[in-house]
This record gives sequence, C-alpha cells and structure tokens, in this order.
Amino acid sequence: MDENMKKEQDNVEETVVEFNETERVLTPQEIKTQKRKKRRKGFFIFFVVFMSVILISVGTLAAFVFSKLGKINYETPEQTTIDTNQDFVEEDDDIIEFDGIDDATGNSFREILKNWATNGGKKMSNKSVVNILLIGSDASAKDPNRASSADRGNTDVMMLASIDTKKETIKLVSFMRDSYTYMDQFDRYAKLNAACANGGPSYLVETIENDYKIEIDGYVMVDFDSFVQVIDILGGVRINVPQYVANHLTNKKKGEFPSGNVVLDGEQALRYCRVRYSDKDGDISRTARQREVINAIINRCKGATLGEINAIADVILANVRTNVSQKTILSYAAKAVTDNWANFTISEMTMPDKYTRATYMSASTAWIWIVDYPLAAKTTQLFLYGETNITLPEERQTAITIMGKTAPKKPNN
Repeated sequence: MDENMKKEQDNVEETVVEFNETERVLTPQEIKTQKRKKRRKGFFIFFVVFMSVILISVGTLAAFVFSKLGKINYETPEQTTIDTNQDFVEEDDDIIEFDGIDDATGNSFREILKNWATNGGKKMSNKSVVNILLIGSDASAKDPNRASSADRGNTDVMMLASIDTKKETIKLVSFMRDSYTYMDQFDRYAKLNAACANGGPSYLVETIENDYKIEIDGYVMVDFDSFVQVIDILGGVRINVPQYVANHLTNKKKGEFPSGNVVLDGEQALRYCRVRYSDKDGDISRTARQREVINAIINRCKGATLGEINAIADVILANVRTNVSQKTILSYAAKAVTDNWANFTISEMTMPDKYTRATYMSASTAWIWIVDYPLAAKTTQLFLYGETNITLPEERQTAITIMGKTAPKKPNN
C-alpha cells in the first residue's frame, strides 16, 4: 500500500457507525467532507454570556459589571455595511451546480424561494418575547478586520434563543446550515451558511427574518477558541453519550471516547458537538447535540461559584461580537434576575423540520435542504408565539413538490 494512502487511512476516524442497531458505511465524499470539517468547532456557548452577566450582576458592584461588559466587541450599523460588489464567498463543498433548474421562469424552484423571501410579508413580534440569534463562528472576535471583510468565518451553528417573559419559557430554534435560500442584497441563491460569510451577522439575521417571517432583536456572535477553556472552568458538563456516537469518536490518536451518563471535559464536549457523521441523520443529530450541551451548560452555571463565573466571563466576553447595547444587556440581566429566567421552561426545535424539508444532491455531489419556507415560517411562528399570521391553501405548489420531492404531511396543518 502506498505510504501516503496508509497515513491518510490512519487519520480517518471510524467510518462504520451504529444507528438503531444497523451499520452504515460512509461514502468517499462523506469521508472527504468529514476530514475537511474537522478543523471546525461546531458548537457555541452563547447562553453562558448572558448567564455570566446575569449571575455577576447579583450582589456585585455596577462598576464590576461594566468592566466585564467593556470586554465585549459591540458593533454599530456602520460597521456591518454590506459590500455587494465583493466576490461571493462559498466553500468548495457548498457550491451548488444544479442540472435543469437554473431557469427563473414561471413557478420554478428558485422563483418560489425568491418570491417568498421578498414578498414583504409582516414579520411577527411580541412585546413579551425577546429573540436573540446566537451564532457560532470560526472568525476571531478580536480581529478588527473581520467586521469589514468577507472572511467572517464559518457559521455552521445558528440558533435562535427566544425568551418569553409572559409565558416564562425559553425556546431554542436551530437553523440548518444547508438550507437553500435566496439572498436578496446579492441576488444570489446559496446555503444559509453563506449569509454571514458574505454579509456579516446582521445580514444573516435579515435572511432568517425574510424566510421565517419573524423579528429578531439582535445577535450574539462568538468564536469557538474559548469553548474548551469554559467547559474546563466549569469542571466539565454531564452528557448522556450514546454508544454509537462514542464508537464513532473513538480513534487511535485520542483513545476511547466515553459513553453513557458521563462528564465530558472541554475537548471532549467540543468533539461531541461538532461530529456530523455519527449516524444517518447527520446535521439534524448534530444540532440536537448542540442544544443538549447548551442545556447542560445552563444547568451547570446555576451552581457555579462567583469565581467560576468571573473566569468564564473573562474568557467569553472578549470573544463576543454583538449589536445588543450595554444598556439593553443590563436591562435583560435585571429582568432575568427579577423574573427568574434561570427557572424558565426550555423547549427546542430544528428548522426546517421533517415536514418542511427534503434533500437534493446536485451534479457536483454537494447537497442541500430544499425548504418549504411558507410552512416552515408558519410552524416557527406558532412555536415562538402560539399564533401565526400565515394562511396556506390546502393545495399549493412548494419548493419541495416542484423538485419532485416529498415530505411527510404535517398533522392538523
């Protein structure tokens, strides 16, 4: 065997994985993609930012709180101006070359996406609901060039944290990176993952608002360099690791990955959250693991000492970019204490869900989620607000049906 091929084989993690007591062998394309993705740190700990501020503000001096908030990189609208003349950036494995669907006439696939994103439909909001988009990026928050450059890092993790102060709930919505969408300011079609890379976090917010017809109050974006440090400061997080995931993460270099109800350190938690090909559900399972660890972090923070919270704040806040002002953050912190946000009920979902998505593999072997955005938007509104302003006819043409695909029929739709 060629020596280089042998080395490459040794670097590949287990490719036969367990899922529901069955085995699946990854394709060569999946193995190639998996290796390229290993550098990504596919999880974020944005909630810790707010929990840190909340817990620090209890029984401490205002000056101390402000000294912590001063570490955050605040962004103004002028700093997030979009340069639509720049080259549109996509990673090689995200570039889609479709056969036979590039026309934009009649009710074509792309025409449906564009019409929905630009139809001017009213975006839902509620005075008792705060929506913050939590973004995980490979870009360093300390790099001043990131705010004005196209290279803003990978944003494979995009999650909406919705706090309903009236119903006393926190709802987490994970948005799938491979959702194919229309980006109006660039007049381009691409995966959702490309929105922030080209237009910055504010443009990612705008793209999600257009697709899901909801108002988002702000964003918090953090790079992942601090992830391992924070988990280790907390002494690890307790996670119930399935055996098939542990088998997938076990390799020659790093040894056996623990399974069962175990405490993961920072490096282990990072690997657990970023693994994408441990089962046939890929990114769906990955986003579920991300939300699982967020819940574990929140629960661990509830019992953290002031010293631990102080250390966490120093690590995280310096790596945060946000358009939420200091005044607003302090307002949220005050309400979190008085309303006891820490005990709010947490629920979660993934968008698009199984009723609003279908897969498509392009000629270039890249694949996307085809999304029925009208139904996805209606479902998201109902989840966040308990009501919707979207009415859909029983018989209609969707992005899924026009591509000859099907999705399960949503009950009581």
